[in-house]
Amino acid sequence: MKHEIWNKNFTIGGHLLFWLIICIIHYVLAAIGDWIQYYWIFMSYLMPFDIIAVYFTAYYLLPNFLLEKKFWKFILYLLFSMVIIIFGQRIVVYYFIYPQLEDAEEFLRQPFLYLPYFWRAWVNTYTFVFLFSGIRLYSSWVKEQKHQQELEKQGLHSEMALLRSQINPHFLFNTLNNIDLLVFKDQQKASDSIVRLSEIMRYMLYESNAEQVLLRKEIQYIESMVDLMRLRLVDPDFIQFQVQGTSKECMIPPMLLVPFVENAFKHGQKTGQAPGIVIKLQIRNDEYHLMVRNRVQEGFNTSKDSTGGIGLSNVKRRLELLYAHNHRLDIQKEAHRFEIHLQIPSKIKPKSLVTLNH
Repeated sequence: MKHEIWNKNFTIGGHLLFWLIICIIHYVLAAIGDWIQYYWIFMSYLMPFDIIAVYFTAYYLLPNFLLEKKFWKFILYLLFSMVIIIFGQRIVVYYFIYPQLEDAEEFLRQPFLYLPYFWRAWVNTYTFVFLFSGIRLYSSWVKEQKHQQELEKQGLHSEMALLRSQINPHFLFNTLNNIDLLVFKDQQKASDSIVRLSEIMRYMLYESNAEQVLLRKEIQYIESMVDLMRLRLVDPDFIQFQVQGTSKECMIPPMLLVPFVENAFKHGQKTGQAPGIVIKLQIRNDEYHLMVRNRVQEGFNTSKDSTGGIGLSNVKRRLELLYAHNHRLDIQKEAHRFEIHLQIPSKIKPKSLVTLNH
């Protein structure tokens, strides 16, 4: 989907009502112009051109060019479509309608390139095109306003929960205890761990306030989490973290991938054959694909709605608010395995999160 505001916000009844009104307007004009006897002939032949012009402009040109700020392409394609529609109408009128009219000879005296006809045809058709497009734009604007209000409301309700989830006290205390033990065993490793912890705190408290951050910073955050988590494990290879592709200047909403990784650390088994926790991030041209898999602790209820302390439903809702239908989240729950696959587009700019990003 090119632009989410072009989701179906017109009912079938709304479309039928619009075209019924157009038919009534044509009927009134036919009565005024004293060609009411030819009304159904003209409508049956020319109405398809009106329908094509309206829906092509409103559902293709506007969302793909005008709303994407490709103004010159929009103007070029609009003019090109106008020429095709108006000339198509003229061909139908000249070669199919005029021969059926009683006073055909009078009409046929007019040459094919009869300029007043082209002007009337353009006014008749594109008045309805611009009217319908205006209705679409207005209804979409109203929908966007409601969506923005929902974002703000959701942000206010979720802000404290997200703040608490970002500073996980258990993770922090366990890390500090591990560093304390390392001070006497391996001072260099303890020093490196402190640096990692400071990087995590800096990202959570400062950099994650932005609507979007560099993807490499989110990756660095996860790498720091993985390194600190390995301090608690006998086998460092128990956690596998792989990044395929190059992040370059890729952007992403902050703390979007972290809850799924935290969930694996919190509820995954910490012992057993390696690898027990697998994290893979694939960076493609048009999307990011995150896969997190972990073995489930005995007695843990995989149906429990819990991910990183903020709730799986909140994570899903945040993704919906950010990407609408342009993302995919698959969750596979089994007795001894928990696996998620998240696909989000890299080219579509997410919605403003207001306070939701804190």
